[in-house]
Amino acid sequence: MHVNLFNQFIYKSTRSPYKQQNSNEVRVQTLAYNDVHGNLPALSRIKTEVDRFIYTKPQGVIRNVIDAGDASVGANEAKNRAIVAITNEISPVRSPGNHEWDFFGSAGYSKMLDYANFKTLALNLVPKEGSAFQDDIEAGRLAKSHIVEENGVKVGYIGLIPCDLKNRLNRQCKEKSTDIDVLPLNETIKAVQEEVNNLEAQGVKIIHVISHMGYDADVELIKNVVGVDVVNGGHSHTLLEGLVPGKNYFLSKRGEPVILTQAYKNGHYVGYLDVIYKDGVINKAKYEVKDIDNNQHSLVVKMLENMYLGAPEKIGTIAHPVKALPEYMLEESPLNSFLCDGYKKYTGAQIVFNNLGTMRYSMPQGDITDRQVMDILPYYNDVFIYKLSEKDVITALNGAIEAAGKYHRTGALQVAGLKYTIGKDNRVKNVFLVKDDGSEEKLNSDNPSSEKFFTVAYNSFLGGGTEGLDILNAPEKIIGKCDRSETDIFKDYIASFNNRPVSIEKTGRIVRE
Repeated sequence: MHVNLFNQFIYKSTRSPYKQQNSNEVRVQTLAYNDVHGNLPALSRIKTEVDRFIYTKPQGVIRNVIDAGDASVGANEAKNRAIVAITNEISPVRSPGNHEWDFFGSAGYSKMLDYANFKTLALNLVPKEGSAFQDDIEAGRLAKSHIVEENGVKVGYIGLIPCDLKNRLNRQCKEKSTDIDVLPLNETIKAVQEEVNNLEAQGVKIIHVISHMGYDADVELIKNVVGVDVVNGGHSHTLLEGLVPGKNYFLSKRGEPVILTQAYKNGHYVGYLDVIYKDGVINKAKYEVKDIDNNQHSLVVKMLENMYLGAPEKIGTIAHPVKALPEYMLEESPLNSFLCDGYKKYTGAQIVFNNLGTMRYSMPQGDITDRQVMDILPYYNDVFIYKLSEKDVITALNGAIEAAGKYHRTGALQVAGLKYTIGKDNRVKNVFLVKDDGSEEKLNSDNPSSEKFFTVAYNSFLGGGTEGLDILNAPEKIIGKCDRSETDIFKDYIASFNNRPVSIEKTGRIVRE
C-alpha cells in the first residue's frame, strides 16, 4: 500500500473548509512537539503556534496537539508549576519523558500532575502498591490510553515512557522512584498490542502512540504491532522531515501505513502531520517540521512566567556569546569548564567532573538574568564531594568517552583541577592534576593506583551512574555535600564578578589527538 502526498497542508489554507470526498474518509491533522526541556521561551513560541493551529481549524477536520515528553527539566518547583500552567493552556495529549521525574522522583512528579488539566498517558509505567501515582490514576489524570470522539470519529491515544527511565534519573530521583517499575521494550510492545486490540474493540479506528522511548525503540514497536497508525516520538532528539520509506514511513505486518514523527529538541521545531484516512487506514499523508524560532512570544505565557517565577533579575554581564555543545562531543565546552571552575570554588574539591548535557542552551552576550540561567542550566542538581582513587578517576574519564561512541551521549567528562588528552585510540593519556597554585602532577593513566586518592565533586546525575559511568555511582564514597545546587553555583559564580563582563573561553584542559 502506498501513501499519496498532499500538495499543500490544510493549515496553510486557513479559511477553507475540508470537503469530505465520501463518508468513509476522515482527515486528521496533528501538531506535535517533544523534548522542550523546560525552555520557557520555546514553550512561549509553541503556545503561539498552537493558538494559530487551533484558531484556523477548518470545518470537518479533526485537529490534535501532542506533547511527546520532557516538557520540563530540573527540580525547581516554581518553574515546574509554571510549565504545568503553560501546558494547561496548550492542552495537549502527552506522554511523560524521563525529565518529568527530575522534581524529586515519583512523588514530585505526582505533585505536578495534581495541577494538570491535560491528559497524561503512560501504558508501560507499572505503579506498585501504594505508589505516589495512585491518586492520579484514580482521578484520571494519568492513564494507559485515551479516546477522543469528534464528528462521530473516535481517535485513540496510547502513551509510552522511556524503557530506560531509571538509567536516566539522578541518584536522588532513583531513590525516590522505587514505587514504580517500567516494562522493558519487549513487554511494552506486547502491552501496546493488547491496548490497540482493546481500543479497536471500542470502535477506535485511528490510533496514535505518543512515545518517549526514542527512535530505535519506536521503529521496533512499529515493526511488531498492528493497528497503530502514527507514532509521535521523542527522547532521541531525532529530526524527521517529510515521509521517507524505511525511516519514518513503514508498512505494518498487515500492510497498513504507519508514520513516525519527531521534531528534534528544545522547541526549535514543531511537526505537522496531515492525514486522510479511508476506512480507518491512512490513504494520503504529508509531514513536515516547521522552524518556530522566529515566532512571537505568547503574552499568556509571559504572564504565567511572572506569576510563578517573579520578574527576571540581572546577575551579571557576559562579554561574548558562548555556544553549548551537543552532549556526545569529545572536546572541551567553555560553558562547562566555567561551571566546573564554579564547582571548584564552592566545594574546595581537587577535581571536578561534569557532563556536557548539563548545559541545555547557549549563553547570549550582554546582561544575563536568573531566568536565563534557569533555562541554560535547569536541573538544580545536588553536588556532592567524593573520595575517589586515581583508578576511579581514570576509569570515569575512559568510561565517558566509550559511552559517547556507544550511546551517542555523555561525551567527554568536563573538568576542573584536571587536564587530559584523548588519544587516537579513544583512551585518555597525559592526565595531569592541576593544583591551585598552577603546578601540575601527572597521573598514571596506564596503570592507575587504587591507593592514591583525590577529592572529586560532581552532580547527582553523574552520581546515578549514567551509561558508562557506573564507577561514579558510589554513595559510600561521599564525604560532603555542597550547600548550593548546581544551578545556584552557576548563578553565584557569575554574580561573583560584580557586573564586570565575564569572558568564558576554551582553556585547553581537554585536548583530542
